[in-house]
Amino acid sequence: MRYRVSLKLWEMNEMEDLEYEESEQFAGFEEDPTDAYKGYVPEEFTIAFVDGIRRIDHSAYVWDESKNSSYEAVFATLSAGAIILKPKSINLIEQSFRMQRVRKVFLVKGDIEESAFSGLEYEVKKLLEDKELSLELLRLLRREEVNTAREVWEKVKPQLLVCDGTLTSEHRGITCVGFVKTIKRLFISREYANLLQNLKKGYRTPLIRVHSQRKIEEQAKVDKYTWYVKLAEGEGIGTLARLEAFGNLPKEKVKELADLTAGVLPMFASAPFQDPRSPQNLLPIKVLENTLRKHLGAPDIARKRLQEIFLNA
Repeated sequence: MRYRVSLKLWEMNEMEDLEYEESEQFAGFEEDPTDAYKGYVPEEFTIAFVDGIRRIDHSAYVWDESKNSSYEAVFATLSAGAIILKPKSINLIEQSFRMQRVRKVFLVKGDIEESAFSGLEYEVKKLLEDKELSLELLRLLRREEVNTAREVWEKVKPQLLVCDGTLTSEHRGITCVGFVKTIKRLFISREYANLLQNLKKGYRTPLIRVHSQRKIEEQAKVDKYTWYVKLAEGEGIGTLARLEAFGNLPKEKVKELADLTAGVLPMFASAPFQDPRSPQNLLPIKVLENTLRKHLGAPDIARKRLQEIFLNA
């Protein structure tokens, strides 16, 4: 046998997810920079949330006898799905949880022959670029989330489609907003910092135009609108979320989406007793993540199955 797989007892090193906000450039306000804008809630509407989870089933090393080399590897299960809600209606989780997709990946950081592992239930992928395994898994997960969002948009056409995290070029063609709950940088100059300080629940900041260049996921530039929404009463960045929409959308459409997020998203904000990440971790996203994990089954079973295959080989 050319390859030997050794399972590691410790987990894969994690690279912090910085929401890929590496080089967005502030381009200016698209609305009156001295004003805040009140959100609105339609009488009837459909809202969809899309998110994904990643489960590490086992970390490993692959020994290549022909090259006398060892490669870092990981067995992972990726899952994405959507939760679709109609406020003021009964929303059962069995009916609201839709379009789940699952992808099992054996990712190896080295030049291996994928056909040598064809008997596995995992899709074999080799990583030849100088990237961390965790970042490549994140990229693959984002792709599953995008595919889910596209399916939701084509089949449901919700008034508001919320994708957890920042938007990438792969989201093009989908009328959606990106929901960035962990704010790591501000796109408002110090001159207008009072806009965030004085923002009230249910209001948003003016639209801001930004230019974006992804270093990790892509090389194509993505111009966007962004704005901040006040999710709950209180002070500090922790009560805000940042939203995004594509810059090629008509400006009036972006205003409509922005006003809708300011009015609707506070309805779904979590409370401290519900989630330690409140209010930024919206309740539908938390329910979606928990449901995705439940549908994947017990992680110990996947781990034990891999141990039976390779530890007894």
